[in-house]
Amino acid sequence: MTKMLLVSIAAAIPLVGQTPSAGNSFQQNGWLHVPEPSAHPITMPIDGQSGPIVGKPLSATEVRRSEQVLSDGSHISNSETEHFYRDSSGRMRTETSAGAIIFDPVGGFTYHLADHEKTYTKVPIPANSVVTIAAAVNRDSTRTSTGNSRYKQGSGAVTEELTPQSVNGVMAKGARITVTIPAGKIGNDRDLHVVSERWYSDDLKVLLKSSNSDPRFGVTTYELTEISQTPPDPALFQVPPDYTEKENH
Repeated sequence: MTKMLLVSIAAAIPLVGQTPSAGNSFQQNGWLHVPEPSAHPITMPIDGQSGPIVGKPLSATEVRRSEQVLSDGSHISNSETEHFYRDSSGRMRTETSAGAIIFDPVGGFTYHLADHEKTYTKVPIPANSVVTIAAAVNRDSTRTSTGNSRYKQGSGAVTEELTPQSVNGVMAKGARITVTIPAGKIGNDRDLHVVSERWYSDDLKVLLKSSNSDPRFGVTTYELTEISQTPPDPALFQVPPDYTEKENH
């Protein structure tokens, strides 16, 4: 299993204290990827936090899980846990077992830290940009989680707003989206229903929880847990002094 750190930067979007939205006020661009009614097997929900968000510091743990039931009844389960930090100036940090990404809109760079080599690369942040920062797992060449994908309307897509509720101690708005793949579209003998849910906090401007259930590929979930609004250690948003800069190719 190969781990990847992904940063997706969208240019020409104002730097403001909130994330971009589409549709309902709490629906961010790129909150998940729902496959179009085709045979292309990409179903992972695309989850990551967007910024910069000013004045809303937090620390949390990101938990991603996937569960697939095979035709012989056996199960394939995977889980990933990362740590996410954001300071009052909009800096963000995501940590995995391989390293970390630091998004620093104040200094104007994104830093990729490789812990095992104690090296880092830095990439300039384009002016007027919004970043989606996510840690992802590349399971194989046909089923890959990538950053900043766009929700795609399929046949019979239905969106339902859900009753607000508390998710891990934070109030959230929710939506359920059901995409129907009609019988015969991909050789299926009956309609297939891909169901996704998303819970988002207007106060903290973060994605709190999402899920994607696809009868072809199983269930994937994302959840932000252990949420603390105490400002994180400023050192988390700096490159360690014993790390060496590596040329970015």
